[in-house]
Amino acid sequence: MFDPGRPLTGVRVADLTMIWAGPYAAKILADQGAEVIKIESPRAWDNIRTLLPPPVAPGEHWWNTNFYFHEYSRNKKSLSLDLASDDGKAIFAKLLGHCDVVIENYRTDVMDNLGLSYEWLREQKEDIIVVGMAGFGKTGPEKDAVGYGPIIEMMSGMTSTSGYGDDGVPYKSGISYGDPIAGVCAAAAVATALIHRKRTGQGQYIDLAQREVMSTLLGEFYMDWSMNQRLPEHMGNGHDWMAPHNVYPCAGEDEWIAICVRTDGEWEGLKRAMGSPEWAERTEFTDQILRWEHRQELDELVGSWSSTMSKTDVFDALHAEQVPSSPVWKMLEVLREPHIKARGFYEPLRHPEVGIWAVHGWLWRTDGAGPCVLAPAPEFGQHNAEVLGGLLGMSYEERSALEAAGIIASRPEGVPLASEMPATPSML
Repeated sequence: MFDPGRPLTGVRVADLTMIWAGPYAAKILADQGAEVIKIESPRAWDNIRTLLPPPVAPGEHWWNTNFYFHEYSRNKKSLSLDLASDDGKAIFAKLLGHCDVVIENYRTDVMDNLGLSYEWLREQKEDIIVVGMAGFGKTGPEKDAVGYGPIIEMMSGMTSTSGYGDDGVPYKSGISYGDPIAGVCAAAAVATALIHRKRTGQGQYIDLAQREVMSTLLGEFYMDWSMNQRLPEHMGNGHDWMAPHNVYPCAGEDEWIAICVRTDGEWEGLKRAMGSPEWAERTEFTDQILRWEHRQELDELVGSWSSTMSKTDVFDALHAEQVPSSPVWKMLEVLREPHIKARGFYEPLRHPEVGIWAVHGWLWRTDGAGPCVLAPAPEFGQHNAEVLGGLLGMSYEERSALEAAGIIASRPEGVPLASEMPATPSML
């Protein structure tokens, strides 16, 4: 039955992705109702399962408990299948007949080397939609380069725009920003391709270069260069015409408030929030241009005021005057923040080996939608019987033969149980 809160209900996705960008895209599709079947080989699984084992009390099957894996794989099903084998490829061919979308973020040559080219995929289902998320795209002189998030940031030009003027060093974002951005765009590409197929009856191949997606977010910098031959200056939390525009210390250890003053009206509001100090009436602060020219001294003066109060009290005073501002929340503070709690953004998730923890819910909300997270990330091969037996009609004996041959499995090959691993010091 179609779920109005999950508009992709009825769409089935073969998810061949790994690490972050691709799994993040498939997660969005799963959240929106698609049946996402995550396919991993017994000998080449999603590395995020085992890249960072849980630091405290990993479960016996610890490859099912990685927090990153749970973030990117909730609401999915797991099929273990060796696509490099003839039998695995034959099973995948049957599965494609029941799928609408294939999404992968392998290195450019991997799908062709496996014999899974777009032409072959179309032979299995003519209107299949395929998304390839190679870091630099499927064509061009850099098509064979491997692109992880930090590399994407640097190759897109993003890293050149960040940093602080006093050291001149470009800074990466700290979160491999290119990955989730590419994931969001890939999910959007699937949605548009589904609309196109409904109108025309035709599938599509979507060549999504993660580097290019990242570059589209830097339009003003490219425009500035093309019009003025001017490169961005590193200014940290500052701005090229707003002042005050920075993060300012508050009472306590590592407590901060972000303040952004765009207009003379907002400057007047900031002055009232600060109790109309005499220094704020000085000539060098009378208009926007002068405030920007004297921004360093202005930052020190605003910081002297904010440092005497808690960040929430500063925020309340600024909010009352409609001055754009925000406390710099720590992660646990975000979880407890009243507005976020009132909207139900974080949802509890239970896993038999991980326990209960909070995960974020909807990226956007659709009328009629209930909870976003319906199931934790699947255990390795958890849905082998459901997919192979239920969907493809394979008998128990056939599935057992596949498992004996190593075509499918219930655990990654060569990965020890937690009880078989040497004791390691806790990361906490």
